[in-house]
Amino acid sequence: MPFAFRPDDKSSEKSVRRIAGELLETSRLILGDASLPRATLVHELRKNVKKTRALLRLVRPGFRDFEHQSAALREAARLIAPLRDADVLTLTFDRAAGRTDLPRAETAALRDRLAPASAEAIKPEERLEAHRQALAAIEAGVDDWKIRHKGFDSLSGGLERSWDACRRSMRKARDRTDAEALHLFRKRVKDHWYHARLFSPIWPEMMATHVSACDKLGEALGDARDLAILVETLGGEAFAGDDTATAVADAAREEEAKLLAKSWRAGARLFAEPAPALARRWRNWWDIWRG
Repeated sequence: MPFAFRPDDKSSEKSVRRIAGELLETSRLILGDASLPRATLVHELRKNVKKTRALLRLVRPGFRDFEHQSAALREAARLIAPLRDADVLTLTFDRAAGRTDLPRAETAALRDRLAPASAEAIKPEERLEAHRQALAAIEAGVDDWKIRHKGFDSLSGGLERSWDACRRSMRKARDRTDAEALHLFRKRVKDHWYHARLFSPIWPEMMATHVSACDKLGEALGDARDLAILVETLGGEAFAGDDTATAVADAAREEEAKLLAKSWRAGARLFAEPAPALARRWRNWWDIWRG
């Protein structure tokens, strides 16, 4: 089931209901698949929630129930976030430590000090069951979603709003360059990436390049944000005076700087035009595609 609008969709309202229903159904089915590794399961569940929230942001101006449904999806994502976050810091540490010449015994000892809470404390099965129940409640109401306006008019407001959010968050991230600002910028880029994927059928050859650029930027920002969190963690009081921690933090900071330099250039090109110009261009392609 491609994550995209289809030419046979009768209306944008029905498109949104169809796509959201497919995503929620997919999550329900994979939650019942005992053969999936937990890391894969959590990744797919988180991805489906992000897609659904981005879909709703696209129709936000005409969707009266947006705040309620978005909050419900956000809570569903929060329930399983620790299942992914538990490993991110140590994985990022491994990559940064691998760029140093430090003895393995020293980095291994430092890694142990970074170890997150145990799986028992996180209680994965309870969190996955709570996530399942949260999604079931949302799925039950999808057929009742009402969206004002028709055709591209129901999509243009959310598209422009998301694009403007990318431009604003990029400026803030460049000024601050901390993990929180990078995280916000990456979230907004991911939103637009999903929007571009939804619109990809309107001119596949042209949209493919745009989609790819968004994807690469989002991945680079995600890696930079993980490195920023590692640097902040190793700079805390718990690691004061630890030469190994300082060396790993320096390696992480250097790699983060390279990723950010690349990201700012890519972002400046990608988000160069104002939102109304992008919306007008995509509207023209939409009308030809739908015509």
